[in-house]
Parts: sequence; C-alpha cells; structure tokens
Amino acid sequence: MNKIIKSSIFSTMMLSASSTVMAHNVAVIDMQQIFSQLPQMSTIEKTLQNEFAERRQEIEKLQGDIRFEAEKFKRESATMSKTQKDALTEKLQNMQKDFAAKARPLEQEIKLRQNQELAKVQALVLQAVESEAKASKIDEVKNKAALVYFDAKKIKDISSKIIERVSKLK
Repeated sequence: MNKIIKSSIFSTMMLSASSTVMAHNVAVIDMQQIFSQLPQMSTIEKTLQNEFAERRQEIEKLQGDIRFEAEKFKRESATMSKTQKDALTEKLQNMQKDFAAKARPLEQEIKLRQNQELAKVQALVLQAVESEAKASKIDEVKNKAALVYFDAKKIKDISSKIIERVSKLK
C-alpha cells in the first residue's frame, strides 16, 4: 500500500516538474482598457441613444412635470382647501405610477439592447484574442484583472494588439 502511494506521489511530482520545464507562453489582456478604447463601443452608445431618445425624452418630461407639481404642492398646500390638496395628491400619485410604468420597461429594454450589442463586441474581442494568440504563438491569454500578480517583464500585455485587430473589424 505504501509502495503505491509513494509511486503515485513520485509520478505526480514528475508530471508537474515536466510541465514546468516545458515552455509555456502566457500573455495578458486588460479587458477594461480594450472596451474603453474600441471605436465600436462609441458607435453602440450613439446607436442606442438614437434608438431610445424619444422615449427617454418622454420620461424626462414626465419627471419634470412630477417635480413641478410636487413643488407646487409644497408652495401652495398651506393655502389649499382639502379638496384641492386631495386632487393634487391624487394627480401626483397617478403621474408617479405612469412614470414607473414607463421608466422600468424602458430601462430593461435599454439594458437588454446594451447586452446584445456588447455580446457582439465581446465575440469580436475573443476572435481577435484567438487570432493574436495563434499569430504570436501564445499558449494562454489571461485577463489582467483576474491576476493577483504577474511579472510584466516576462509576461507581455497584448491589449493594444487586440484593440488594433478589433478596430479594423468595424
């Protein structure tokens, strides 16, 4: 039994030693830097702004109307009759319900569209990482943000090359 354990430990040690000896070319990428510098990201932002501009304006107008009515209530509530206060309170509540009914779905729709567009860019980034890794004979590419430490002299950052590759794919 001890012989089996010893041989198992010995083979494990030999495997890890042999894999350490083999050359393993690693690179890192900074995903935050990549996404912040891609021209596709600003194009997506402009597209989504245009796509949802009209509905956002409607929501902003409604917000302004609610603020106006709330300020009016603060200013004039001391001189209003109970009926007037109740009517204005009900109007404010209805406006807030209308706002919630329009704002939440719009927010969700915008997030969904952002995620759809981001997924397209992520696919381009992954394609560029794979292409660059193959071209530069890199065995492994890691996300810089997930690393606790790496020696920048030994491990190269290929983020700029990825940005360049993806930028050409417009």
